[in-house]
Amino acid sequence: MTQNKWDDYSSIFNHDDLTVAFSNRNFSVAGKSGHISFVSAVGLDPDKLAFPKQIHSGHVEIVYHPGIFSNTDGVISPGGSFNCSVQVADCLPVFLTNPKSRTVGLVHAGWRGLVLKILPNTINSILQIGESLSDFTIVIGPSIQACCFEVRNDIIDQFDPTFYMKNSKNRFSVDLQKWAVQQLVDSGIIRSRIFLIDKCTFCNQNEYHSYRRNGPKAGRMIAIIGWR
Repeated sequence: MTQNKWDDYSSIFNHDDLTVAFSNRNFSVAGKSGHISFVSAVGLDPDKLAFPKQIHSGHVEIVYHPGIFSNTDGVISPGGSFNCSVQVADCLPVFLTNPKSRTVGLVHAGWRGLVLKILPNTINSILQIGESLSDFTIVIGPSIQACCFEVRNDIIDQFDPTFYMKNSKNRFSVDLQKWAVQQLVDSGIIRSRIFLIDKCTFCNQNEYHSYRRNGPKAGRMIAIIGWR
């Protein structure tokens, strides 16, 4: 499942012509050129690349042409005509596909995005284009885990109390992955069709970049999904 320079999650979706990849520290990526170089490295067409100019929002864009999409944090390609991508450095990369319609999508879901309901908004967008939720498989990739993601009491009231607990440092440890799963299930996704990659980007220093660990100078990982 792990290549030298990226994690390959294609097998989870069980489709030979689908590529689902997540770069690691061994693959240098940054901005538009990083997306393009990575999509080429994994064998997809960079001319068919669609990705958001991320702003930690709750907005997802349905895309009908390649390019960069402003003021959004997720892209969905009906029929899978385009390769979807996001960049992360602790936030959740959420891969999704419907093998029947070949629709694919990728969402950047940080804690702010989860507060702003980006995942329910994603599901609503899927429904608006006439897709059946029962046909979708979703993978939540490597991201910061409850062991390392903590917040102070100044913002804790924005989180669902089911998914946090007070720790010994008088802060709150939050399980963003479990919260994301619950949002997806509440929105109509079948739980058995949601897969978690339980690898913490903060803990795995030799494998992944982490904004919480390294601050503004932290690198980024690129997530990509598309049909070959």
